Amino acid sequence: MRTARTVLSTLTAALALLAAPGGTATASAQQSPESAPAVLDAASLKVMDWNVQGGQGADGVTDFSRIVRGIGEQDPDVVTLQELHDNRAVGGANQWQVLLDAFPQYAAHFAKSDTNALGGVAGNLILSKYPIKERLTYQLPQYPSGTTAVLRSLGGVRLDVDGTDVRVYTTHLSAGVGTEATERRNRQARAVIDKVSGSLMTTPMLLTGDLNVRPDDPIRPWFAAAGWIDSWTRVNANTGSGAVTHPGDGLDDSRIDYVYATPAFDVGGARTVATTASDHLPVVTDLTVRAAPVTRTGTVLAGADSGAGWAQLAVAGDGSATLRVCDNRADGWGVRAYVYGTSGGAQVLTGADGAYADRCTAFGTAAGAVTSPVVKVCLYQSGVEKDCRQRQLV
Repeated sequence: MRTARTVLSTLTAALALLAAPGGTATASAQQSPESAPAVLDAASLKVMDWNVQGGQGADGVTDFSRIVRGIGEQDPDVVTLQELHDNRAVGGANQWQVLLDAFPQYAAHFAKSDTNALGGVAGNLILSKYPIKERLTYQLPQYPSGTTAVLRSLGGVRLDVDGTDVRVYTTHLSAGVGTEATERRNRQARAVIDKVSGSLMTTPMLLTGDLNVRPDDPIRPWFAAAGWIDSWTRVNANTGSGAVTHPGDGLDDSRIDYVYATPAFDVGGARTVATTASDHLPVVTDLTVRAAPVTRTGTVLAGADSGAGWAQLAVAGDGSATLRVCDNRADGWGVRAYVYGTSGGAQVLTGADGAYADRCTAFGTAAGAVTSPVVKVCLYQSGVEKDCRQRQLV
């Protein structure tokens, strides 16, 4: 296990038990290099997320030993897996037990989803080198009620990372492009957001999984509005060959697997791993808990339909702030955001992301710049702004 050093005691005290965000900055702000942790003395995690398809590879061969090797080669601190099977009822293997036998250093939580997966049981698995203090299994809603579509679940754990509470959740939303399948997935997404979002968004939490949607899907702004930050776009381009997690035929390549984080985390890196062991590629993310605790966070969605992008602001206890601006639509309009230190106060920060498919752009202020900030977000093109809206963070 990699050693994770102790985070400031004020952060630990703020955590509760497991429950239920290219442009230029103003002179008072600077673009934030999110690829480097804020400080060295902080809890760090290497997280691996992977839809393993029960060990069936992209080559059509089912060989779960390749999954075992893939995890072992990365040696992550936390692993979240989807489409893991317990096939003992039909004379097969319990795949999560296979992993525990191969990696006794991990604790596990298997969140059962479907009870008739090719005669066995399928679900989501969380593995952790750190002690698991609490476990959660939450069945997602089925739609319509009489459908035989695969059942889905949300799994969650509360970890003790050297004295710091870290919550990790993972899920797998339904696939499909028809009206019924889309509504089923949308209802599942809403249920996940309602279950894991809320008052704990300033604390270290992760939400991973196969969402079965590309980055421009309408579901994505829902997660942003709830305060979840796509860790991939903090260090990488949003689309392109490097972002593909579900390789297709070259025309159907897609990014559908995500590692979301709360603003309490800084992201040091995110990458996919080349393999044919599954039809998905693993996503490996390096995260560090910020030493300065986040005291408030909020999101303002952009566009008349709230789907064009967003601006997310996180404020630390010392009055510094980080603004992340994201453009989620290739429509020729960029997203620009302004931050005012108080309602009616001076503008302390502005930033813009004008390139769809670019990484979300981050900007920061010095300590003491904000007390009760107001965030304004507009769409812009050349010298024109439209659809402006604002919100005060309380």
